Amino acid sequence: MFKKVGHAQLRSRRQRFEETLQQYETDISRMINLAYPMAPAEVIEQLSVSRFIEGLTDPEIGQLVRLARHKTISEALAQALEIEAAKQASRGTSKVRQVNTYQYQDRERKMLKPNKNLIDSIKDVLEKFNDGQNSEDSTTNRRRLIRCWTCSMEGQVQSRCPQPPAEQNQENAN
Repeated sequence: MFKKVGHAQLRSRRQRFEETLQQYETDISRMINLAYPMAPAEVIEQLSVSRFIEGLTDPEIGQLVRLARHKTISEALAQALEIEAAKQASRGTSKVRQVNTYQYQDRERKMLKPNKNLIDSIKDVLEKFNDGQNSEDSTTNRRRLIRCWTCSMEGQVQSRCPQPPAEQNQENAN
């Protein structure tokens, strides 16, 4: 039972945000050993290296480690750490500030408070407008009388005129 769950967890395992490479490697090794308890050591190492590389969050590190074709996960980890250290050294000391979502939620609430009255008044106006649209008086007042252009009779259109076409042509000629 755990083997199937272990396989699924292993396939979906990715390096998490702020998870060190060492923590990630340890977890991959643990999951491989649980998912494949009877596999030979060589197979376990190959699977470990493959899963380790596939789950790295930095694609550049993953690509460079993959090109080296390491036999063991510890070799892959060592190279990944070297690459990561080199990248951090070349970046300098600038750090990205972490943003908390609650800051944005507070800002949103503060912005919505003054506008709440405006939103409510707009809703009231829309409701009144829709109520006016749905009343029967407004629809009957807008209807125009239909009149035939040929015989000038109310309630019909020219295409449905009861007068024969010959009479229509004579009346139009006058």
